[in-house]
Amino acid sequence: MAPGPNETPISQQRTPSLLQIAMQVRAKGPLQFFMDQWRAQGDLPQLRMGRQRLLLVIHPEHVRHVLVTARESFDKLQTWESTRRLLLGDGLIASHGAQWRRQRRLMSSFFTPRSVEQYYSVMLAAAETTAKRWDSLAHVGQPVDMIAEMTRVTAWIILRSMFGMEISEERLRSLQREVEELIRFANDREMQVLKAPLWAPLPRHRRYRRARASVHAFIDDVIATRRAEPQSSWPDDLLGRMMSVGDEEKGGEMSDLLVRDESLGIFVAGHETTARTLSFLWYALNENPDVSARLRSELDAVLPRDQSLTPEHLERLPYMDRTIREVLRLYPPAPAFPRDLITDQVLGSMRVPVGTFVLLFPYATHRHPEFWDDPERFDPDRFLPEREADRHPCAYYPFGAGNRICLGNSFAMLEARILAALLARRFSARLVSGHRPQIDARGTLMVRNGLPMQISRRS
Repeated sequence: MAPGPNETPISQQRTPSLLQIAMQVRAKGPLQFFMDQWRAQGDLPQLRMGRQRLLLVIHPEHVRHVLVTARESFDKLQTWESTRRLLLGDGLIASHGAQWRRQRRLMSSFFTPRSVEQYYSVMLAAAETTAKRWDSLAHVGQPVDMIAEMTRVTAWIILRSMFGMEISEERLRSLQREVEELIRFANDREMQVLKAPLWAPLPRHRRYRRARASVHAFIDDVIATRRAEPQSSWPDDLLGRMMSVGDEEKGGEMSDLLVRDESLGIFVAGHETTARTLSFLWYALNENPDVSARLRSELDAVLPRDQSLTPEHLERLPYMDRTIREVLRLYPPAPAFPRDLITDQVLGSMRVPVGTFVLLFPYATHRHPEFWDDPERFDPDRFLPEREADRHPCAYYPFGAGNRICLGNSFAMLEARILAALLARRFSARLVSGHRPQIDARGTLMVRNGLPMQISRRS
């Protein structure tokens, strides 16, 4: 039977104690813990963490209430404060109120479907470079961690698109490690019940401070170098657009500090989430040979070996598009994300008071049995138009919904389509025998023990 809404006021619901929560999260991981709460409590599971109430939102109608219908009553306030302070600053992703509205207005034109088309050649070049690398890996038979492989290529794409600059392999990997250290520290600290002060001389604090200083110095140097050049000579990249865009309503340009915050936010969101999608695509193809065979049949029919991949080819790959969307259903890069309740609300039959932390949980919504038949089965044809027609609009929201839907979703989908088409046309990837991925959540969806795969050249 499908989980249903609670009817008791949130303050009267019985929930696990703080100690029980900590022990279960440690034993199971956050993802499995939250899934268990859904199965045990229904569509509006709740938790008390000290004085703080946390409410999970899963049913599509409740999702629509939070992200669309009553969106003015939910914002990124206290739940996002740690992310703002430790990682993203005042950029678009973590900002709120008037600051968010201004940045959304300034940034929106950069990421329209037509605007992101200019990065097609950057994405294609990265895919071709990866194909050459995989040729060598296939020849020597060396397994690779697929998450690291996909992170490498998406990081290169976003850096080229954002800064319009060449970057050495060594510096790219160093920057990647530093940004991943920032993300890991921010995510881990968010999950800690008891937090040591940041000034405490702990090794993880020192690693975080070093990584933060290095990443900020890198971006600041790029901005300063660009400022020293005539604006007429700036390349038409994301950085140049951010540095020159004007606010028609309030006047003025973005400060260099805000440009840095936006650059870091674009880098974090623009490479890590797409890398996760592509990694899980390879995993899904390994686990579903019928899907893999059908996808490659489509690719073989549309993409001649002696032709370069074009936008016209991409438009003739509907099954590949449905396959990527199914990956995003079962493996959403952001499996959960929070909002703060700023006015009393009613969700279903539950009265929810101001101050409650709300955690939207697309990983569970995308598996809700009322809206998805056999929800754990990988089936790209769920996204055939006739099967989508009557589906609740918030039963599927890998990029969010409402006015805060991910601004970079067109960029991410174009990148995923190019890399999937070119690489899956030429290569297969097989999970190393005996390896069982331990899927969990630490901000983004992740695999605790990696995703080792053997790459082979298709005949």
